[in-house]
Amino acid sequence: MAGSTKNLTLPRQAIKEDGLVILPLKEYEKMRRKMAKLIEGKNALAEETRVLEIVAEGEREYREGKLKSIRSLAELG
Repeated sequence: MAGSTKNLTLPRQAIKEDGLVILPLKEYEKMRRKMAKLIEGKNALAEETRVLEIVAEGEREYREGKLKSIRSLAELG
C-alpha cells in the first residue's frame, strides 16, 4: 500500500464543540488502563475516608454519652 492515500472525513461540529484526538490504539489502551487505576484508587480513598468519618462520629457519640453499653448481643432485643 505504499503511496496509497486514504481520506478520512470528520464532522466539523465534533471537532469544534468537543475537540478531537487521534492516537494509536496501543497508546489509547495504555491511557485507559492508567485512568482505570486512578479511578479505582480514588474510589478506595473515598471509601476509606467515609469509614473514618463513621468511626469519628461513633467516638464522638461515645464521649458525649449517647451510646448504650451492653454486655451481650441479647441486650439489644
